[in-house]
Amino acid sequence: MFKSITFFNQNTTDTSNPLDIGALVECMLFYGETSVVANQSILRQLFTYFGIDRVVELIEENLLNIIYTETNVGVITRTTNGTEEHDIGQFSSPQHTYQDELRKICIDVIGKTGKGRRTAQRIQGLIKVKNHENIILEGARKSFIDQEYINYSAKSIIQSLIPEKIDLDGVVFQTEKSKGGLVVATNINYAALNQVYHKYTPPSHSTINSALILSHTLNVESELFFSSNNLSEIATSGLSANLISQKINYLLEKSIQSSKQIQDFQGFVFDDAKSLREAVNKKQIDLDDLVSVLKNSQKFKKWILGIEPDQNLIKSYYAEVTKKTIVDKLPGKSARWGIFTGAGLIADVMATGGIGTAVGLGLGALDTFYLDKLITGWKPNQFIEDDVKELLKK
Repeated sequence: MFKSITFFNQNTTDTSNPLDIGALVECMLFYGETSVVANQSILRQLFTYFGIDRVVELIEENLLNIIYTETNVGVITRTTNGTEEHDIGQFSSPQHTYQDELRKICIDVIGKTGKGRRTAQRIQGLIKVKNHENIILEGARKSFIDQEYINYSAKSIIQSLIPEKIDLDGVVFQTEKSKGGLVVATNINYAALNQVYHKYTPPSHSTINSALILSHTLNVESELFFSSNNLSEIATSGLSANLISQKINYLLEKSIQSSKQIQDFQGFVFDDAKSLREAVNKKQIDLDDLVSVLKNSQKFKKWILGIEPDQNLIKSYYAEVTKKTIVDKLPGKSARWGIFTGAGLIADVMATGGIGTAVGLGLGALDTFYLDKLITGWKPNQFIEDDVKELLKK
């Protein structure tokens, strides 16, 4: 625990503030390596909030790692003879390369064309560029036609998108392969559902339909791939966190003979934290002082790195790092992690034939990749903000 964590888009309804910056700061305080998978919106938010020079300082101090993606993945929907067919694809544009977007953002943030261009040229090598791989698309297609998984995912997505309690017990969301991808068969009354949904989310942002449900399922595959590739924990939206928990548990239940040996995601609450996240998000904290606190945490991270979650040890660490600083004066709060233990995982998988059995179990290349990472030590733990609704199985 606390070795590394990867941040993804945490707020799908606000393109100006896709990251919870306060949560990012808290993770930079705890984790040995904090990464952000960024697009244009996320990169702009980081530069606007911290200032470009402070972002550079965080990168050079190994407090922050930015991975920029030039590509996007999404669901493509076509209507043929009155029937909707869905497939997925990867998108990119020669007009929106990393260098071009970085230059535009730097010019906008700095406000001067010449200085913005020079700054972009100076810092472009500090940010890594990594695009989506085809294995993500292949894995998502396989998840789409796994009837048990996709039906559960559809219910979870709807419940997460709508803050009201609704009865989803009788919901059916099934898929079938077609020439153009797949066709969805569902009894969901989207018109009635969107009457409730649009009370909270404007139609200009999104409307719940089969393509949106498939898109959220695709996003989970992308986020799991990047985080497992980095062998890192995960910070994402509440909706994705729920789907990720379900995906990992479902994968293991399919793969391991004695599923009763598996301990799934459990809640760990550190109840003596400070309201750093809130102060950062309200811009009530001096950024230079904040960077100094983050630098101060570096020498203590070797101590906390790799420990099992223990409240007393974490309290001692937190008190030592933040004493006599601006953070020490903030009010208290609780911080929460979703801890994945996977007890008996290695022994049980190896006893049943190891990774080689994955094909026989019907697992695709991407699910096999996840399973391999789990066996070799990847823990898909999740940093959960206080106001996220309960997602963890007790």
